[in-house]
Amino acid sequence: MILDTAKEKCIIQVLKILERKKTKYSALFKETKVSHITLQNALKEMVRASFFKKEDDEGYNITEKGRKLLRKLDELEEILKSHNRVLHEPC
Repeated sequence: MILDTAKEKCIIQVLKILERKKTKYSALFKETKVSHITLQNALKEMVRASFFKKEDDEGYNITEKGRKLLRKLDELEEILKSHNRVLHEPC
């Protein structure tokens, strides 16, 4: 496994969730099943890096920069699969 920490796994999972729809913190917490601290740290880091944005009461949304990151991670995952490796295990 390449990305093996709880925060890295959480970031990938949140990227995939937000690609589908804008999501509130409580829904992200339920779906990711990580600790509050892990989720809060991942969200804070990704908002600071402009991969996600927080839209007041509407929740979190992925940015174009976040979409590009997700595409690159998907490409890396395909390369790794062809070599029988995985990028990350689901949380």
